[in-house]
Amino acid sequence: MQMLTGAVEVYANHGLLVVGSISWPELNWGDGPADADGRHVVVKTRGQAGHTRVSFWSGSMPLLGALVFDGDLALEDYQIFVGDIERLGRWTQRISRTGPQRVIIRVDDPGYASRVDVGLDITADAHVMPLPGTGPVLFDVLTSDRDGIHPANQRGLALDGHDAPHRRLAAAIRLLSDRSLVETRQNGYEAGIIAEWLRWLSMDLDQAGASALGEQLRQLVIAARTADPADGRTVLPADAARIAEAILDAAFRGSE
Repeated sequence: MQMLTGAVEVYANHGLLVVGSISWPELNWGDGPADADGRHVVVKTRGQAGHTRVSFWSGSMPLLGALVFDGDLALEDYQIFVGDIERLGRWTQRISRTGPQRVIIRVDDPGYASRVDVGLDITADAHVMPLPGTGPVLFDVLTSDRDGIHPANQRGLALDGHDAPHRRLAAAIRLLSDRSLVETRQNGYEAGIIAEWLRWLSMDLDQAGASALGEQLRQLVIAARTADPADGRTVLPADAARIAEAILDAAFRGSE
């Protein structure tokens, strides 16, 4: 399964963020946006101006921002580390492999990064696919899945962030399956996941309020689906955008 496996916000006082082995780096960094020593990558961030969000991906990752590193790192004990160069904050995550392995690092602003994406378990024959697969593209994804990313995982990728909320929500709506919205056994399950995502967009949206929005979204999507089975009973992009706007307006009204 391809997914966001972890995320952390790090304060880097001097603007240098370390990603890689749990042992401490011994390298001199230059003027570029990132430097590596075979076990670590030191990424230049915005430093004291604000926290830097580091996201870890397995098998697939969004192709956002700019590539600053794509190579092998020797990671021991099935762990990957991230922290600031002064060791004020340290965070580790369990990973699927140990030893030398491919690591990809992309940043939103080379040399002044506020967001860092770290890709693991991405094979040499990984390919690029648009997300969603049809209609307006939210972003491209680099994936190791030869058969393509399952729609549920595509929806997860679309919702693995809260920037550009309207575009993300509209894409997720287009990726909703027909069956899980209608069948009794999974009634509202996928809409409920989207509703939980909405909670980080509103200060006052609790689980009960999110559930109500999820039900509203479910009904709007069912009503908007195309009637032609040959068309996959999809939600057209314009309808998805309209539904996303209505749901976001309702969520934001709760914060006023």
